[in-house]
Amino acid sequence: MKIDTKALGSASAAAFATNRKSGGADFKAVLETKQQPPQQPTAAQELDTYMKKSPAERMAEMILKSLGETPESLAAKSPEEQASIMAKVAALIKQKMEEATAKANGGGDGGGVSGASGVTGVSVSV
Repeated sequence: MKIDTKALGSASAAAFATNRKSGGADFKAVLETKQQPPQQPTAAQELDTYMKKSPAERMAEMILKSLGETPESLAAKSPEEQASIMAKVAALIKQKMEEATAKANGGGDGGGVSGASGVTGVSVSV
């Protein structure tokens, strides 16, 4: 089987010529006038960023979100407000860890935790 490359070449040249004539502007002008919106991160980039965080960081962000805060809104607050919010976050993380420990130890009744949970201090930074 023989492919006629001359026919392909002339067909693509003809298609390019008609597209160029119908466009009215050259490629550089189109690029210069075209304003591109800020690039949004792709789902893969978001997943990669999420997976690079430690479980404690992920949990802290989740709890911040449940409190109606974001890391950006938290940074805009006064140091006293930040400390207050982070204390709430630390307490909620400790509570969730105690619940998970109780559930793992067979105490899945949702009641209090008997004995030490192994959580002595939680430090969270955003």
